[in-house]
Amino acid sequence: MFGLEAPNHRYQSVPFAPIRRECTHTRFEIDGVIPDDLNGLYVRNGPNPAGKIGRRQHYFSGDGMVHGVRLHHGDALWYRNRFVRAGSVPKALGEPDPGGPISGGLDVSPNTNVLRIGGTLYASIEAGPSLVELTDELETVTRSDLDGALPHGFTGHHKIDPDHHDVHAVVYGRELDKSALYVRLTPEGEVLNEVRVPLAGSTQIHDMSITERFAVVYDLNVEFNIFMLLRTSLPIRWMSRRPSRIGVLPKAGNARDVRWFNVNPCYVYHPMNAYEVEGEKIVLDVSRYERAAQKDHYGPLGDTNPQIYRWTLDLNAKHAAVQEALLFDLPLDFPKVSPLVEGRPYRYGYGVEATTKPSFDAAVKMDLSTGLVERQDFDGGMASELTFIPRALGGDEDDGWLVGFVYQPDLARSRLVIVDAQRFTDPPVASIWIPEQHVPIGTHGGWFPDAQTTPQHNV
Repeated sequence: MFGLEAPNHRYQSVPFAPIRRECTHTRFEIDGVIPDDLNGLYVRNGPNPAGKIGRRQHYFSGDGMVHGVRLHHGDALWYRNRFVRAGSVPKALGEPDPGGPISGGLDVSPNTNVLRIGGTLYASIEAGPSLVELTDELETVTRSDLDGALPHGFTGHHKIDPDHHDVHAVVYGRELDKSALYVRLTPEGEVLNEVRVPLAGSTQIHDMSITERFAVVYDLNVEFNIFMLLRTSLPIRWMSRRPSRIGVLPKAGNARDVRWFNVNPCYVYHPMNAYEVEGEKIVLDVSRYERAAQKDHYGPLGDTNPQIYRWTLDLNAKHAAVQEALLFDLPLDFPKVSPLVEGRPYRYGYGVEATTKPSFDAAVKMDLSTGLVERQDFDGGMASELTFIPRALGGDEDDGWLVGFVYQPDLARSRLVIVDAQRFTDPPVASIWIPEQHVPIGTHGGWFPDAQTTPQHNV
């Protein structure tokens, strides 16, 4: 497809394969009943090259394409997919540049996530490029640094505190060299704290964690290296001999407050959750790769299967002790929790089976209290990340919906599924079938309610 050669074909075939066409659909085949209380917009971002695909194309380095479905009182009003107009996308589409500041010294099309700050929707990507403002119909408006609040850009993952609703992120990029910025923003985008954190190298930091009082920085074993451009369009590589460590700092702290905890060599794309135990320990539950970017230079899944591990950090120990334990002996990534328990003690986690095929053959629900694992295979479908939407404030932790795109290989079709989290193994309560084209397996997204009757959800 598209004249690809062997080295990167595994991430350029369906359902990972990019699509060229932007669509708007307002009529759908719907199985089941869409819950009447789901009123808002589900959006998911992902890499989707707008121009020529090179033989060294890394899956993560494609242009951003957002896919969205708007739900309203039991109906699906529309599906849209749109390229994020930044980087080389305007030229590839023959359109004018949207303008706006170029942060981090790098102009690319954000392909990793979406978030809402101050009532505005943005597409984001790691490594310091600018946010790109989107309308609620997913059209590009302009690049943004939040009126100068983010001169070093932003990143592809963030956390939202369920009590204060402030936004936390760890930003890195070539302008920051061997350091990263911990950034804490108000819900409106004003900077509450910014801390420059020295790193052990030019570390790729895909995600971060928060607890009630602390922010967590993952300084692990995958680094950027310019010479890797000879092999791949995203120049990262595995570095087994460098320190692998976790940095902890108070949310209101400074660089002198960072405390480092050493762990065995590994890499983490996505933590599941973190929390404090009686103010003396921090528990980190993460999707841990034994190795990454060592053999597979074109995507995340060719080296080792990820597994859910628990790191327990003793804040009172003199030598920064860490206990490490395997929680679930399953190949799991894209872990999520209810946004109401982000950074707090919790019981339930959700993830997607991620194997070195690469494939995402099922979703799982994990009960950390009993160890029970429930599996949802979507009739042989391949699941993208699922977003948890609480049904109501004050309910049980798993009282809510899981929403995400699923590709059905037997039908060569994609659907947006809505799963009752408390009846996880039952068929989805609703499936909204996307006409005419598949929705590629992508990265991250979230749910944005029409009215803020519930806290802004963690995307």
